[in-house]
Amino acid sequence: MTARTLSESLRTLDQDQLAELLRLRPDLRYPLPRHIAELVSQATTSTSVNRAIDRLNGWQLAVVETLAVLDDGSTVEQIADLLDSAPEQIAPAVDLLRRQALLWGDDRELHLVRAVRDHFGNYPAGLAPRSPQPLSDEQIDQALAACGDQVRPVLDRLLWGPPTGTVRNADRTITVSAARSPIEQLLARRLLRPLDRDTVILSREVALRLRSQQSDWLLPGEPVAPQPPELTGPTRSPAVVRSAAAGAAHELVHDAELIIADLDSTPRRLLRDGGLSTRDVQALSRTVDGRVDYTGFLLELAAAAGLIGTADRITLLPTVDYDLWVTEPGPDRWQRLATAWRDTERQLSTEPGSHPLATDAIAARAPENRRLLLGLAARAQIGTVLDAGRLADGVGWHRPAAARNGQQLRQLIEQTWQQAGWLGLVALGAVSDLLPVIACERDLPDDLRRLFPEPLDHVIVQSDLTAIAQGPLEAGVAGTLRLVADQESRGGGAVYRFSQSSVRRAFDAGWAALEIGEWLERHSSTGIPQPLRYLIDDVARQHGTVRVGAASSYLRIEDPAQQAAILAHPSAARLQLRQIAPGVVVSPADPDEVVTALQDIGLKPAAEDNEGRLLTTRPRRRAPVRHDAPGRPAAATPDEAAAAILAAEQRLPPPPTSDGLDILAEAAGTEDVVEVTIVSADGTPARRTLRPITVGDGIVRAIDAESNEIVSIPVSRISAARSEPRTI
Repeated sequence: MTARTLSESLRTLDQDQLAELLRLRPDLRYPLPRHIAELVSQATTSTSVNRAIDRLNGWQLAVVETLAVLDDGSTVEQIADLLDSAPEQIAPAVDLLRRQALLWGDDRELHLVRAVRDHFGNYPAGLAPRSPQPLSDEQIDQALAACGDQVRPVLDRLLWGPPTGTVRNADRTITVSAARSPIEQLLARRLLRPLDRDTVILSREVALRLRSQQSDWLLPGEPVAPQPPELTGPTRSPAVVRSAAAGAAHELVHDAELIIADLDSTPRRLLRDGGLSTRDVQALSRTVDGRVDYTGFLLELAAAAGLIGTADRITLLPTVDYDLWVTEPGPDRWQRLATAWRDTERQLSTEPGSHPLATDAIAARAPENRRLLLGLAARAQIGTVLDAGRLADGVGWHRPAAARNGQQLRQLIEQTWQQAGWLGLVALGAVSDLLPVIACERDLPDDLRRLFPEPLDHVIVQSDLTAIAQGPLEAGVAGTLRLVADQESRGGGAVYRFSQSSVRRAFDAGWAALEIGEWLERHSSTGIPQPLRYLIDDVARQHGTVRVGAASSYLRIEDPAQQAAILAHPSAARLQLRQIAPGVVVSPADPDEVVTALQDIGLKPAAEDNEGRLLTTRPRRRAPVRHDAPGRPAAATPDEAAAAILAAEQRLPPPPTSDGLDILAEAAGTEDVVEVTIVSADGTPARRTLRPITVGDGIVRAIDAESNEIVSIPVSRISAARSEPRTI
């Protein structure tokens, strides 16, 4: 039996088909519908429908707009006639619209969801509704010939929409003999018809006839092909592109490690908007040759991959995942960064003056846009050079809504293409072997993994106090070398320079001169030159002559015997009391804790401020402020959501049968009273007595017997209907 409503159509779906609907329209999974009726309610809202229509490609959009032009219950053949195409080209688009619950019914009787019709307005495709008394093509041609060329400017103005114009006394009776102006001529010959007292409208059949004389494409705008445009362009040698892409990918991994290592040694403070200041970005960019835009991209990329973050929303630091990431093989490290770039819900702007990591860059559609662009490029041959214009044509076919602002689309494509080049997905302007891996979510094949050089565990130390790495270094070796030396160049042959400040940095980190020497002996293929040994020994002699420590509390004790008793007490170990001078003891514990502990052992200490003045009251303590924001719960997967909806549907009362709908439809014509059973949002059934007015588009409009108010009830919520022999 053919489904009469969208609810009936969705109730015929099995779990796989329902899961496909939820996959095609992911917004229907949040919040999770509790049953089919609630799913229908969500799926027919204007917000959800507009999102689904925005994801249609150009051909699908043309098909659904043509359906909005046609009357309800149209066929695939009627769509094909209006689009001047074969039914075989229309059927796949109609099937997708049906699977997205934007329409229901078979190819012989298609019904659009009302919200879809509303999306295209009162005049879809700029065409008026069907005329009460339509003219034939022969009548239209005869009327146009009789009017002459003087009416052409009026027709051209209304031809492509909107089809209405303002005219005073438009509804007056005009004969052909009395017509004087072009508008009166058109009204007299029924090419225009009055819509109200001051408005005329161009009849649909007249507009279609005139459009067909100008073009085979009867919809506004440029003709749309059923298939996407083929992306072609000049080609480069795939081998050259592969080598360049591998170099770019390796450079990206190395530069990301340098930026994060810089943050590890010098943490940066975040701004109020969560971003990094321009000054800090410029300081970090010195690590990568002063490229500010590239530095901002690396910061966004590292944050998206979970390699940097903040615990207090104040300071930007490496995460625990970074320590694991640097130990992974190069191909895995690159793939994690590239995958994070593809999936991050942020618009990674590289414009000068922008603040990387700022909260205003959040864009929910960003992953979808990148996937679309990568998917288009992946269809091209490896080595094909694609420019922004060709990519914009492809994106415009797949996402007509995005192509409405051509300049903004082109800017977005150029930014994305530049970032793809930094990642190695594009090399020398051409599609590389790495792009299909990320676009199709595949693992790197062995031949591409071999393009990443194996890390080394040794360097060449020279007598001019430099060390040369002949390739990428192991994570531990690179980290220690950056501790004892300053990196002066990037790339495959990085240069590190030893200096007093760099060696002192190693001593500050807890290294001793002997340990530095032993480490260099193990990882230097040329031994340790004598100048470097002298440098290490000189710094060792000077380091630590003045010592600085940290203490939260201090005690000034006048009596040496009392000081000795306090240090000998068991509480001294818990408070970590330590004598640093006669009569002066320090502790890392809080002053309040020290005062309480001394009082517990029978002493009467007095607290003092920074200037030595006694405090009469204890300083008030404050708990740290937490900024934990409640996160949005993860939506169920399409399969899980489909299973839950079908399970809940089985527990509800059965929906109204065709007989029940017939009863409602018949009562709307006879003004009989009907008792209906309505299922509320929580699944509770309730009975109401109604007099139906209209039944259609999945809605029953009726007069409530008790309140005498007009109510609108979705058919999906009516589980039973029974006639009653009384009227309101």
